[in-house]
Amino acid sequence: MSITNTLETSPSQDTASLSQDLQLMYLMCSRFCHDMAAPLGAISIGLEMILESNPEPDSPHSLLQHSVQSALHKLELMRCLCGFGASPDRPTLLEVRRVIEKSVDPEKHQVVWNAAMDERIFGNSVRLYVALFMLILEAMPRGGVITLNQDYSLTLSGPLIKFHEAILEALYSRQSLETLDSRAIVAHFAFLLARSLGTKVHFQFDRPNLVQIFFR
Repeated sequence: MSITNTLETSPSQDTASLSQDLQLMYLMCSRFCHDMAAPLGAISIGLEMILESNPEPDSPHSLLQHSVQSALHKLELMRCLCGFGASPDRPTLLEVRRVIEKSVDPEKHQVVWNAAMDERIFGNSVRLYVALFMLILEAMPRGGVITLNQDYSLTLSGPLIKFHEAILEALYSRQSLETLDSRAIVAHFAFLLARSLGTKVHFQFDRPNLVQIFFR
């Protein structure tokens, strides 16, 4: 199956591929994100009002504002990963691009988008990219460049790229559900998403600081 056929999934195909357990998780996550977004947003607005009178960058209020914004961005990323339970045509690739760009530290990671932001790419196809981005950011602690290529494969380059063995085992489903921990759960979810799309995630370690990720 080609990468374009794998990713361009219609709403009916995407919804039919979901197990009841995954659908329940999507709905629970949507509710959690909805409940958390309102108070965090209110705190952020309150801190912005305080900072208008005390704009010092290293003030306690400024540090709190940075932390709250970081939490909101992570919440948005989590919603893209396992939310939108009642909307099979979301998230879209363009939607996720905006969330990822807000979530990464521009002084540390650079994301290059060479692939077209095709509106036909949504749902589980996009969730798979979100899961991979979360794993990639953890695997590149010293920063680097993440490129979404024209064929929708990924290229990683940086001073240090290291995927934990448990992550790779979970991505290839060589780890039982009973032995999964918080480190590997996103990787296992990525495996389930890839399986629902009829594909598998493959890693090619060209050099210690250059990794290719593709689907087939």
